[in-house]
Order: sequence, then structure tokens, then C-alpha cells
Amino acid sequence: MKDRPFLISGILGLGAVVMTLVLSAVGPRPVAPLPAGFMTPVLVFEFAETADEVATLFAPVGQPAGDAVRVAMDRVNRLDFLYIALYGGCLLAFSLVCFRLTGQRVYLLAAALAVGIMVADVLENVQLLAITRDLGARPIDDRLTRLRLFTWLKWGGLALWFLLMRFYFQSAGRFGRFVGWVSVFPLLLGIAAFVRPGLMSELFALSIGLLFLLLTVYSWRSRRPQPSLVDNQLAIGDL
Repeated sequence: MKDRPFLISGILGLGAVVMTLVLSAVGPRPVAPLPAGFMTPVLVFEFAETADEVATLFAPVGQPAGDAVRVAMDRVNRLDFLYIALYGGCLLAFSLVCFRLTGQRVYLLAAALAVGIMVADVLENVQLLAITRDLGARPIDDRLTRLRLFTWLKWGGLALWFLLMRFYFQSAGRFGRFVGWVSVFPLLLGIAAFVRPGLMSELFALSIGLLFLLLTVYSWRSRRPQPSLVDNQLAIGDL
């Protein structure tokens, strides 16, 4: 473990990558056109703004085609609880190792943020499952309001977590600097997605997925603590 300080993150990250492929394989296939710019039904649901958008996603509601989409969506959202534990555990473990290697308290903030992201994702899933249960039977506007809050807490938290990690990656070798450079993109794309959902939402999610993959690769590649990181006292260490 001393020679591979991020091994736990690497194992959990690899599990999250595998789980991503599983969720993609068992995910819903749309039976109606998706909103402009969207390509993934799961993201349409998570970023839904109105009850009409949700109803269109599961159209025709109460009919076999629509029910098939609903069953597949519920299956993904239930499996997502395992996914949360894998990717959230990866972020949490990575943050704590960074704190141990550098002593900089900003990484304790990142660890707390990782926990917050997991909580937001769990609450998001609760709303998603409740909406599919209530769709066509009772109003879902209040649930959509809560869904938007938890969705953006999760996705915004992920963008912020990778931004905080730039302070580590800037001194973590050539590959680490590359990861740090890429970590800026989720923030920019997240802002664009908030203003203009659709294609920007897809690119936002894709940038987060790419960073998870890079984080996993880095975790497996890293063989020993970087001595320069221990001595590199960044200003944020006084936070």
C-alpha cells in the first residue's frame, strides 16, 4: 500500500467503470424523440424541467412501450445505489490519501464534498423512483423541483471536486498535470448546461466520465508518494 497509495481508489474506480458499462447495457431505450441536444434518456430524466418532458420520455404512459421505458429506468436507478458507493468511495479514498500525503486541509474539504455528492445522488435516485411511481397518477411538480436541486448538487459537486483536485495534480507529474488541465472542463460545461440544457448537458456528463476514467488510470499508475507534494506548501494549505 505504501508503494501504491491510491490502490483503493483504483479498485473502486475500476468497479465504477465496469458499472458504467453495465448501466449503459441495461438502460432504457427511448420510444419517443428526446429533447433537442439530448442523446441519453437517463440524462433527460435527471435534468427534466417540466412534467411534460417526463411524460414525453415515458410516452405513451400506461402503455406497454412506455412501461418498458419506465421499468428499464427504475432498474438503472436501483443499480445506481451500488454505482454511488463505487464512484463515491473512489473520490473519498483519493481525497483522504491526498490529505495524508500533503497534510493540506483542502483535501479534507474534498473528502467532505465526496460524501455530500453521494448523499445528493441517493436523494436524486429517491426522487427519480418516486416520479416514475407517481407518473400519470398524481402531480409530480414538487418532486421535479426537488429533483433539480439534488441533480445539480450532485453534478455541480462533481465538477467542484475535480477542480479542487487540480491543486494535487499540478505537482503530480506529466500525466497528473494533464488530468489537472482536463479538470477545468466540467466547470465550464456545467455552467453552459445550466444555461442551455441539451447537448451541453451531455458534454458535461461526458467530461465527468472522462475524468473518472483518468482518475482511475492515475490511481493504478501511481506507485509511490510524490515527495515534492509534501514539501509544496500551497497557499490553500492554510484554509
